[in-house]
Formats: sequence, C-alpha cells, structure tokens
Amino acid sequence: MNDFFDLESMYLFTKVLEAGSFSSVASKIRMPKATLSRKIKELEDHIGAQLLIRTTRQVQPTDIGREFLQRANTILAAVEDSKVLVKKSSKEPQGLLRVTAGVEFGLSVLSPIILKFQKLYPKIEVEIDLTGRFVDLAYEGFDVGVRIGPLEDSSLNCRKIGSFSYGLFASPQFIKSHTAIKKVSDLETLPKLAFSRAGQRHEWKLVNGEKFEKLSVEPKLVSNNYWVIEKAAISGAGITFMPKFLVQESVKAGLLKPVLQDWHSIEIPIHLVFPNQRFISTKLRTFIDFIADEVNKNFLKKYP
Repeated sequence: MNDFFDLESMYLFTKVLEAGSFSSVASKIRMPKATLSRKIKELEDHIGAQLLIRTTRQVQPTDIGREFLQRANTILAAVEDSKVLVKKSSKEPQGLLRVTAGVEFGLSVLSPIILKFQKLYPKIEVEIDLTGRFVDLAYEGFDVGVRIGPLEDSSLNCRKIGSFSYGLFASPQFIKSHTAIKKVSDLETLPKLAFSRAGQRHEWKLVNGEKFEKLSVEPKLVSNNYWVIEKAAISGAGITFMPKFLVQESVKAGLLKPVLQDWHSIEIPIHLVFPNQRFISTKLRTFIDFIADEVNKNFLKKYP
C-alpha cells in the first residue's frame, strides 16, 4: 500500500471538524456530500483507524482523530508556508548562485556582466570560480558554468549564448619588420607565440571563406595563459593566434595589429551549462536569461 495520502483529504478532514458537519463543508466548497464522505472514509482506511464519530447532529473526532488533527494542521501550515516562500522567491530572485568559467572569458567578459546583474538583483549572491580545469558541475555543487567550444558532457542542460573566432595578431614593429607576410605559408618561418595546455598539439587551423589552411606550429613561446602570450606579442616577440575579444583593447590602443585579417578560426560556440533537473530555480533562470541577453547585445556586437 502507498504510504502517502493526498493533502486534499487531510484538508477536508480539518474543515469538517472545524465546521462540525459534512453538509456545511460540502455546500461551501461545492462538492457533493457523498464525495466528501467518501474522501474522508478513504483517509480513514488508509490510516487504518476511525478519525470521526458521525451522528445525525454533528461530527466529532475520535481520540486518534484529535491527535491526527493536530498533526494535520501542522502539515498543512508547513505546506502553506512553503507556497508563500516559493511565491516570494518567484517574484524576487534570491539566494546563492555558484558559477564557474574559464579564466580569460570570466575576467574579460563574464565578470562585468555579473556586476551589472547584481545591481539589478541585489538579493542574489554570486560565487565565481575561474579555472582552466574541467569542472564537474553536479559533483562540485555549481549551479551553472560557461563552456567554450564543442560540448562533450551530454548529461547537462545547455544554452548557446554566442560564439567568437580567433585571429592572427602581432605588434606594429613586428609587422613593419616582416612586410612580406602576404599568405598563410609566409608565417611558417616566423616566430610564433602559442597558447597550449599540457598535451595539446601546436596547430593553427585557419579559414577564409571556402579556403582552409592548417599551420603546424613550433612556437617560440608557449603558455597556458593568454595574457602572457598577448604581452609577448605586444613586445614584438612574434605572431599569435588568439581570441579576438581578448586583444581588441590592445588593437584599439595600437599595441597590436591584425595579420592576414581575412584569415581566422572557425566560429567557436559559447554555452551556459547547468545540471539536468526537473525544475530550474528562479534565480538560475533569471541569471541564464540575463547573461544570454547581455552577450548577444554587447559581446557579439563588440567582438564579431
């Protein structure tokens, strides 16, 4: 037998004792008296005890019914409190939101957006973890993460919020001293600065419309931090292949210039990922919608 009974029967039981009769409750809630009586009987059958003493004049609780009434009122009050809490939460998002992202994207793109988000939703606390390692969201207790590139974990919910591409960049001084750069093959003998994590091959894949070139790279400098690579490129140490959004400020300041501007990487997707769950909290849904909107309105226009 199912150990649970429906809250409706419990609620009807309390109302019958409150009114002292089946007829008045049935009339008030517009339920046939026979249906009301059947529901109370099913509740008694489920519990395995008589809860009410029915007479022609009134309804009274048995000893067990009196004890059950106290517990029923407590349970129904707790349910009502929960409804109020959910209703309040749905109107005003609040609580802790744990977010993880890569270091570069997190610092340059995500952090300013989150600060703007918190001004609009001051009751949401945000904890941001920026890391270059793969994060198991569910195991480590994160609400949402930013993933760059193709998704591998199919167990997560996801929402694509944009994309970006890499470009070739070097300092004005470097370009001035290497004026013969006209095609991709001209890059082969030049010093290169490459981002890499442990075990990755150094290879730049470039597209220009329907054209495709693959450049094997023996870098002069390798780092797992793009800002190290950017500073080396600004110093004139070589050419780098970097996300355009990371170097645009340096380009605007004249510290770096595009090289072979028509050549770039394929579009690289940006996704928000979050654990697969039946219900998404108001705070998480609000955050996801806000980040997606900000990236589409500002990031994609600023860094095409």
